[in-house]
Amino acid sequence: MHNRPLTLAAIALAAVLGLAAGASNEARAAGASRAVDTAAALAALPDPIGVTEQMVVHGLSGFALDGLDPVSFFLPEGPRAGRGAYELVWKGAAWRFRTASNRAAFAAGPERFAPRLGGYDPIALAEGRLAQGRADLFAVVDGRLYLFHDPRNLARFSGSRAVIENAEAVWPRLAAGLVAPAEGS
Repeated sequence: MHNRPLTLAAIALAAVLGLAAGASNEARAAGASRAVDTAAALAALPDPIGVTEQMVVHGLSGFALDGLDPVSFFLPEGPRAGRGAYELVWKGAAWRFRTASNRAAFAAGPERFAPRLGGYDPIALAEGRLAQGRADLFAVVDGRLYLFHDPRNLARFSGSRAVIENAEAVWPRLAAGLVAPAEGS
């Protein structure tokens, strides 16, 4: 599976550049040639690490939680950026950590630190729809991390057990329709 939207965007960009006002036929032909070369190069790239939809990941980097350390959400100082020196792959997503000890804690029990519901918004799930949560809109309830799509949903949530129960009940059905991580991820 390759990043087809990125390939198509590269082709479109090259075509637009080639058709710029005042461009000669030669310039347009060169732009079209570059578009084909760019598309071929992008198509040949290996898939990004984060080839999964069952866990929300950054579209370009493949990092879960936008590269924030998942363990840090549970610490007094709150979410902190992870570092490239401390990474691991779990459930098809790349996870970054601030320290080696945080990485070790996650590796020992990733379900404890990873966002519940794959990082999807529990309010939206309770309503029967998928909306990707954002790492900057979160709540920790009963030792579980929940992400929200927008500030309104975070405000509506306020730790509601009913919302959590409804979202947890709907999640398996909706997750079944999403791209699962490759085995061994």
